[in-house]
Amino acid sequence: MQKLTNRATGYLLVLIAGVVLGASVTAANEQKAAYVIVSGTVLDADGMGPYREKAGPLARAAGISVLARSEATLLEGEWPHPPTITIEKFDSMQALKDFWYSDGYQEAKKLRDGKFKADFIVAVEAI
Repeated sequence: MQKLTNRATGYLLVLIAGVVLGASVTAANEQKAAYVIVSGTVLDADGMGPYREKAGPLARAAGISVLARSEATLLEGEWPHPPTITIEKFDSMQALKDFWYSDGYQEAKKLRDGKFKADFIVAVEAI
């Protein structure tokens, strides 16, 4: 009886280890969202129309979701940039990079030249 209990306990431990290992491999393979943070100034709002018309459909096809666009409230430290911040979400860093470096978006970016001054545009991956 003791042998049977030990064997059952061994099988149970192997099963639990397999489930835990499988769960961690699955979690490691899940895509993490990517966020783009933009600080900049629109210099010519009307002139940005052609950029929005070309870049908008490309961004939507890449899964963009605009989460916030407003004046930021500085809570601590120094912020030498204009207060408007935009935060965008993509399904993954790869989806963001595929969009950002695509030929279509590179052409669209040219349409904002002289109409938008970017202080910074950064991307971070979700945890």
